[in-house]
Amino acid sequence: MKQNKVSSFIILASFVVVLCCSWLLWFFLEKICDATNYENREPSVQPQLTVDNYDTFPKEYEQWFDDSMPFRNNLIKMNSLIDYIIFKKSSNDNVIIGSDNWLFYKSQSDGDPLSCYQGTNLLTTDELDEIAQNCIKQRDILTDMGKEFVILIAPNKERMYSEYMPDYYGDPSENYAAKQIADYLSETTDLRVIYLYDDLMYAKNSLNYNIFYKMDTHWNSIGAYVGASVLLKELGIIIPDIESNELTISVDSNYSGDLANMLDLNKELSFADHSYSISGYDMHEVQLIDNDFQSVISYSATGADPRKLYVLRDSFSSAMAPYIGSQFCSTYLRHRGSYTYSDFLEQDPDIVVYEVVERYIGELRSFSVMGE
Repeated sequence: MKQNKVSSFIILASFVVVLCCSWLLWFFLEKICDATNYENREPSVQPQLTVDNYDTFPKEYEQWFDDSMPFRNNLIKMNSLIDYIIFKKSSNDNVIIGSDNWLFYKSQSDGDPLSCYQGTNLLTTDELDEIAQNCIKQRDILTDMGKEFVILIAPNKERMYSEYMPDYYGDPSENYAAKQIADYLSETTDLRVIYLYDDLMYAKNSLNYNIFYKMDTHWNSIGAYVGASVLLKELGIIIPDIESNELTISVDSNYSGDLANMLDLNKELSFADHSYSISGYDMHEVQLIDNDFQSVISYSATGADPRKLYVLRDSFSSAMAPYIGSQFCSTYLRHRGSYTYSDFLEQDPDIVVYEVVERYIGELRSFSVMGE
């Protein structure tokens, strides 16, 4: 009994010493340690006990203490690294740990890519027809304005690199929403629809490079070049095929990305992948005018196609932007989240491309050129 009391005392004393020492060390090391707030929220403010908050004060204080804990980022990274390396476990519920350092996305609130992968979000014929009718309506509005309209669909990373997904998720479903929509629009309408799965899979199997990032939700520059070349061909512009000897693919810096960042291991995992650059195609002295990931990316080019291109996009167009931007005298890529009809009218393009990745493809049901 006495020995148990001594052991408990030693444990308690050790905890107090470690706790006090951490604050003491933080006093000297705070300026050289990473204290950046990486969360999408403001850190808690130290609460003051009052008669109005006495019942919630303990929880508020605990939240503040957690947010201001010395070496917080270091401890979070250490925990994530132990989970990743030793237990092969994700410290973030929205990230799937695959094999060979591949990470995948499964957020249910952001397009639910896992449902896309497993084919559990299939559409009824009525829903498919609703999407078709909306796309036709938007096409007709643009046609009346003298503008071309093309729909470009990019597949999710999980489908493209399913061999690295954990076995318990099974194989990718052969029937899934993006395929349903692409097939239905192609078979029942005269809309110009490009689904990039086959072109990207051919490139993946033909090249000695990955075409998607291992630790990011997006394709890399190689995959984006393939997507851009297919779109440009539909618009009557030919650039060298990704396998062409005219092109040079260069390995640039190490790269991790958004999924690694969600695990708080962006720097620690950057060794596993690289970014790439591609040269050898006619760039027409392209100039970057605007570069806002969440808003507008725009280019001008000399001696390129005189038509003005407008891309209503999500994040997948960002990596494509330099390639398509080099082939038109004026290219304007507007993120759907910041789209307005007045901005569209001001730009007055000749061609409108609606680009959407698989996990957001349901937005084809409701998007409106008029911004309604």
